[in-house]
Amino acid sequence: MTASRYNTGMLFGYHVSSAGGLYRAFAEAEAIGCTVMQIFVGSPQVWHTPELSDAAAARFKERWKISPVRQVLVHSAYLPNPASHKATLRGFSLKKMKEEMKVAYRIGATGYNFHCGSNKHSNGEGVRLATETLNRLAELTDEKWPVQLIIENDAGAGNRIGDTIKELGQIWRGLKHKARFGFCLDTCHLFVSGIDVRTPKDIRALLREFDQRIGLKHLKFIHANDTKFDLGSKKDRHELIGKGYIGRQGFINLFHTTRLKHLPFIMETPYTGESKVDIDSRSKEIKLVRRLAK
Repeated sequence: MTASRYNTGMLFGYHVSSAGGLYRAFAEAEAIGCTVMQIFVGSPQVWHTPELSDAAAARFKERWKISPVRQVLVHSAYLPNPASHKATLRGFSLKKMKEEMKVAYRIGATGYNFHCGSNKHSNGEGVRLATETLNRLAELTDEKWPVQLIIENDAGAGNRIGDTIKELGQIWRGLKHKARFGFCLDTCHLFVSGIDVRTPKDIRALLREFDQRIGLKHLKFIHANDTKFDLGSKKDRHELIGKGYIGRQGFINLFHTTRLKHLPFIMETPYTGESKVDIDSRSKEIKLVRRLAK
């Protein structure tokens, strides 16, 4: 298979399954038509991270060489909470994230994506503790596994940290190893946290604030997800592109924003769990997205 089949300029892809071996993710990504993909490196719901053998790391890299997939983003498990008010949980989170980063680095991943978590006491404490945890994470991995750390915005429910550009900016200011970090903006999370992204004016306002507080050069990925719930609802439920409240025109406007065209767009839209059904559905969706981007 050659890259020319998907050579459309902009990079589009999905979070795909790596069950049975990380290298197997390429087959699903290619069946869909991805030029970028996102994976877990283990079960997202357990603290244990599987060891990656030298042979498995080499097999992943060899498989990547013949794939149209140009970038690979590793997403953290669901459990880490860098902002937790509990020191023990922050410690577990640091260990888990470090283990996953090691795998991400060994397979040559473009980045390691994660959320900042939540804090029971206050957002201010959460921002401070998340920043401390991330500084320690960068310090511990700077020489061994210096994969880029990608901070993702949150939807804002349940004392979540980083659901506003202001909070992301506060974390950014406190980071000591800024060269190690980048950001991913999730369109569903933005919308349900109260940040409208449907019109060119909305998008310009968002990017202007991000540029002022952080700098647009540090925006590395977009999670392109429509939403089942309305603006400001704080409900993180993804919907198929064009079927939710952001809508088809909203994504046309996003894809045609000049300052975003160079970024990879990764979709995390709903799936059934049945491989053939989901591959067919996502193949149609990625074709739609490419049409919208034209």
